[in-house]
Amino acid sequence: MVDHFGRFEYRAGSECGTPWDERVPIPTPWKAFTVAADLTFRRKVGVVVERGTAEAAVGRDVAIHAAEQGIPTLLYTAHPPANLPDLLIIDPIPHPTAQHVMDRVARPPRGRQFGLVVMEGYERLRPRERYIPDQYDPIDDPIDDLDYEPPTEAEELLWSLREIAINTPLLLTTTVTTQPDVSRTLDQWLDVDHPAVVLTEICKPVITLHRSNGQTVDAQLQLGAYGLHGQRVALEWAMP
Repeated sequence: MVDHFGRFEYRAGSECGTPWDERVPIPTPWKAFTVAADLTFRRKVGVVVERGTAEAAVGRDVAIHAAEQGIPTLLYTAHPPANLPDLLIIDPIPHPTAQHVMDRVARPPRGRQFGLVVMEGYERLRPRERYIPDQYDPIDDPIDDLDYEPPTEAEELLWSLREIAINTPLLLTTTVTTQPDVSRTLDQWLDVDHPAVVLTEICKPVITLHRSNGQTVDAQLQLGAYGLHGQRVALEWAMP
């Protein structure tokens, strides 16, 4: 099977997960999103959506679609889909570490190398123990620096993201409670410690989505942190 997404050509694998060209983006249910996300070798892509909207299921929708196209896919979610394609593996662990993710990718079930990893609500990530302030014993392991401040949750989240060292494309999603403002970059309308803003430190791009009508989603593509390289585009986005 061959699908044409603009300048890209994707040859889907078989039900056994036949290898594919890692330079070709992982297909999604929406051609425009496939091109915008460009889920290829070693790429980390972030998606920001409004909680409770249809777009909030973008992680699951992409994971299901990829698995149906013959790509072994690992999905971290608290809400697994009712019908699972054969090549979709669900990991329900509430709070994975970067090492957990890397171990799962390194040891795939039945030897089928994962072609995509998706993590819904990526802020579920937890740091390794060395970053947990409670590990310090004030008697046996005193902190000499009187100016020491324990890391913030945003800093711990950023460290965890940086530690995920995999070649497999990684899609990370998070939600906001208000209507996304796609006319501005994330740091201009969210607190700098919000998980959506933390994504901009690591992921290129971070895509913020807001449905403008039944067939179109407005998207803000951010390629850097703190207001750098923001681009607003319209994506054709029919419901899958």
